[in-house]
Amino acid sequence: MTRNEYLAALDNALKAAGVEDRVDIVEEYTEHFDMKIADGFSEEEIAAQLASPDEIAQQFGEIAPGSVMVQPGKGSRMISKAVTTIGVISLDIIATPLYLMLWAWFFMLAMVSLSFLLVGIFSMLGIQSFTSEGMILIPYMPLICRLLLSVAILSLAVLTAFGTEYCRLYVIQIGRKFIRWHRNILGGKGHVYPPLPLNPKISPKKRRIMRNISLYALVVFAVTFIAGLVSMMIAAGSIEPWHVWGWFV
Repeated sequence: MTRNEYLAALDNALKAAGVEDRVDIVEEYTEHFDMKIADGFSEEEIAAQLASPDEIAQQFGEIAPGSVMVQPGKGSRMISKAVTTIGVISLDIIATPLYLMLWAWFFMLAMVSLSFLLVGIFSMLGIQSFTSEGMILIPYMPLICRLLLSVAILSLAVLTAFGTEYCRLYVIQIGRKFIRWHRNILGGKGHVYPPLPLNPKISPKKRRIMRNISLYALVVFAVTFIAGLVSMMIAAGSIEPWHVWGWFV
């Protein structure tokens, strides 16, 4: 069954079952298909992994007239609900700090990328001191050496920027996945929404652009960094030019 066939059958089944929020449910499964397709799965494989549209409609829909369903007692339902809620809250107490740590890691990567960008720009412009106290943050080196290393540092800024963006997308996806899990556990309708994949949804065009630019930046960094070191050694006449120019004095 293809993606469109499955979604059309699901929409018809939900409509027949009298489910009011069928549009939202179909959108959830549409997103599930899109994300799994982006991960390389075929439409037929995704549809085979999901429950049939009729089974999903039965879980969301009301009990058919004339059918008999044994319901647990009110006390049992309340106890089960309380135990489930306590378990979820306990897990949240552990998971929330870990999730905040992921966001902290993202902001740290962002600061590293910004630092590489500023250092590369200032180095290329030949600005050695940019603090109120006049502290030298970029040491002396000949022009050609400085330009080569500046390009290498700017390439690092590009690489860390894309790494930061990937980190942001993954952290957001983990949060959405955790929210979906809460919705299935506490929603009162069972595990009917499809689980979200861990990998974030990135359009093929955006993925291709990010991959190509990252590869180019990596090549530029390797070439300019090595060329910069070699030019420094030649200019200083030593394999340790930082000692010749007194960087650590």
